Amino acid sequence: MSQYLVDRFNIAFKAGLINRFGRLPSAEKFTIEFNFRNKPLNPISRETARQWIVGRSLPNPVRLRLLINWLELDASFIFATRTRDDSSPIVDNKTAEDIRHLESYLLQKQERLGQAAINFVSPLTCILNKEGVIILVNPAWRAAAQSYPKLKHGELACEGISYLAVCENSKLSESATKIAQCIRDVVQDNTKSFGAKYPCHSEKEKRWFEVKISAYEFRGEVCYVVSHMRITEALFDFDTQSVRLNS
Repeated sequence: MSQYLVDRFNIAFKAGLINRFGRLPSAEKFTIEFNFRNKPLNPISRETARQWIVGRSLPNPVRLRLLINWLELDASFIFATRTRDDSSPIVDNKTAEDIRHLESYLLQKQERLGQAAINFVSPLTCILNKEGVIILVNPAWRAAAQSYPKLKHGELACEGISYLAVCENSKLSESATKIAQCIRDVVQDNTKSFGAKYPCHSEKEKRWFEVKISAYEFRGEVCYVVSHMRITEALFDFDTQSVRLNS
């Protein structure tokens, strides 16, 4: 084990503890808090916690991963390797391998966070055929579909599902049945488009969305693009005045 890595961890660890607890906690208090979050794995002892706090040992990669997430430790600081010269890092082979695994994990975590952020701000978009069946969805739509309860046959509202039927049969929202009618209107006349704002509240918050429906034609083939964008406007009653069918 590299003492340099232990020292870097100890600096970041103490900073994380102070940020979390307001001061360095006792080994006993930290052990209780850590083991509460570490339930699936073997608990640590107070002596292990004390060794971490005083800077005499380094957690294994799984426990270190938990600490980085829980205490929001600066992983880039911990894993910044010092060198004696241009080619000789002061870490042993096992430590270097642990660093690579943890860096890979942190990179994947960042990528997942970035993808979630893109999904959050991107319009939820699906492509329908003329029968109203979904033939393609974007990642934002798929992520949203996975967060909602499944349909009666256990399918998500993704490829192969009739989105038109989902809207027509919805008993939860009057706006859904109106969206279904507008889809039919656009399918009947490909020159028209539709846009409206509507409420879609959850148990925890008030939410409003804007839906847009339009036809897309390419080389004689036509499909229909449906997108829902979350907006932050005051409560908007979905009524006939909100519907715009433009020829």
